[in-house]
Amino acid sequence: MINIERIEQASHILLVTTNDTFANASALYSFILTKHKKVSLQNSTALEHKLSFLPWFEKCRHNTPSTADYIIEVDSNTQKYFEFFTKNAIKINKKMATAFYAGLLSQYDAFDAVDCDGTIFATASKLLALQADKKTCHEYMLHRVPLSHIRLKEKLFASLLLQENATHAYVSISDKDLQSCNTKVTDAISLMKEFLAIVHVTQVTLLKSDENNKIIKNIKEI
Repeated sequence: MINIERIEQASHILLVTTNDTFANASALYSFILTKHKKVSLQNSTALEHKLSFLPWFEKCRHNTPSTADYIIEVDSNTQKYFEFFTKNAIKINKKMATAFYAGLLSQYDAFDAVDCDGTIFATASKLLALQADKKTCHEYMLHRVPLSHIRLKEKLFASLLLQENATHAYVSISDKDLQSCNTKVTDAISLMKEFLAIVHVTQVTLLKSDENNKIIKNIKEI
């Protein structure tokens, strides 16, 4: 976990982030700025456009600054960071609240995840009271879809095979498909849940067609 004393002592803090953790990194960046500290953001892979509305998106760099004397590997547990702020009496401004709300939205699958309990809803409510920009979070994170994902979804639907009285959906993808859509296997996995919306389907299996139909992922209706 973050060491508040090390933040106080450090002169240059580096936040290492990814697409899954950037919302939390954004909130941390805002907080560290209030301490009048030098702070940098580092991402190893390109950040997704859906995160571009968050504060400090344009500050991310691929390089590691040589002067950083405290490096924080940011993780995706938004509730943990919210509790850290609360425990240390850190005032949460609108930018921080929006970033944390976006983190919850991402981590808990738009509040539809199995482990999204009352504690998470209570935190979301507190963040909205702190003026988190719910409308913009939902617009960017839930309603804006990259063209590459639309193309990938088309290929997945084209490969759809229903078995076991149409309760089990099989979809497949190949490296060639991924390359032509400029996507990754993780993108295909993220789209799997949509096939559970098909009437009668209770299970979806993603196969790698160019690897003897190796099973990549299997999900079931909750």
